[in-house]
Amino acid sequence: MIFKETRRLLQKVFILGTLVACLGLLSAGMETKASTDLNPNLLPCCSFCDNHPDHQLCQHGCLFGCRASQ
Repeated sequence: MIFKETRRLLQKVFILGTLVACLGLLSAGMETKASTDLNPNLLPCCSFCDNHPDHQLCQHGCLFGCRASQ
């Protein structure tokens, strides 16, 4: 009786651990993909980069034809 319950508990712990590990791998993969994809909405205006060429925001490019907020 106690062996049967222990075995069931170990199976549940194993399944839970497997699911948590898969979730961790998926979230790590999504984080990597999100950091490598450049969203065009996150790029600064070229007018900003013209005035601040060495700024960290400008190292991945800029958007032409937009207005920098003042």
